[in-house]
Amino acid sequence: MDRIYITKTGPPPIVFQHPPPKGRYFAELLGLWILTLCCWTVYRFISHPYIKPFGSVEFYIGSVIFMPIIWLTPIFLYWKFVRKETIPPVHFFPDFFPKRSFVIIGLIFGIILTLIDFILIFIRSYAIFNSGLFGDTQIEFEFGFLDTESWLHYMIMALTNLLIVAIIEEFVFRGFLQNQFERILPKWQSLALASILFGLTHLPIAIIVYEMEGYWLVYSLIEWIGMGLLFGYAYQISRNIWLCIFWHGLYNVMLGTFTWSFVEIEKLPSEMVQFYVATLGLIVFFTTMMLLLYTSRNKFNNASLYTGI
Repeated sequence: MDRIYITKTGPPPIVFQHPPPKGRYFAELLGLWILTLCCWTVYRFISHPYIKPFGSVEFYIGSVIFMPIIWLTPIFLYWKFVRKETIPPVHFFPDFFPKRSFVIIGLIFGIILTLIDFILIFIRSYAIFNSGLFGDTQIEFEFGFLDTESWLHYMIMALTNLLIVAIIEEFVFRGFLQNQFERILPKWQSLALASILFGLTHLPIAIIVYEMEGYWLVYSLIEWIGMGLLFGYAYQISRNIWLCIFWHGLYNVMLGTFTWSFVEIEKLPSEMVQFYVATLGLIVFFTTMMLLLYTSRNKFNNASLYTGI
């Protein structure tokens, strides 16, 4: 019998017209992700010489054009011709609450979680660089939009992250994969698996575009998987995919708008020490955010929020 999960606030579970065997369905979902990742890797490899540097207008326009094609087309084709389903693969709205309130609550929580994110990240950075390992340091705040060619360039960056990157990645990894894995796996396994796949999906851009390697490739992979866990758990307790979309999109925009770095570092530990200290800071950050989400889970799943707007 299929496992179905119902929450107070979330969209109704997707019920198959033709329920697949669990083992086969797991293999199909994993194969779909592998196929899409291979296509995405080929795109990154072929397009890299023509759209670099990262963050250029060409880079964002390429994402706007090709990201929906590469990531969404296989899912819709699979859903229609393999699963032969007539219902949509992802529910963006519940049937029992107003759409407007569902989106507004998602936006409010997305803004709050983004601000909390950046406060905790700043505290983590400040604690690490003032731990004594780096000697005396001086902080310098940076405004990313000042590095763009124009305000139009900045707006293209912001809108691409909000309307393309965040929507598509949340559609694929939370709305589709995590939701569908829950049909055949316990919730915590579905969350972990979707988050790992989310992190691994960033490897092509990390290796081809960022040219990462060694410790910092591992560090970045941990960071992406950790963010996938946060987005996924927020989706699990709220069943509001708009919350994840706004949080994800605003987080990306904030990274391109406002950040900081430590300059005039007196001494520099070995790369291995930097890696271990930075990774420990990541673990503390993700643990803190997960505990915050866990202790606040009833607020995310409160039906009165949606009926009161």
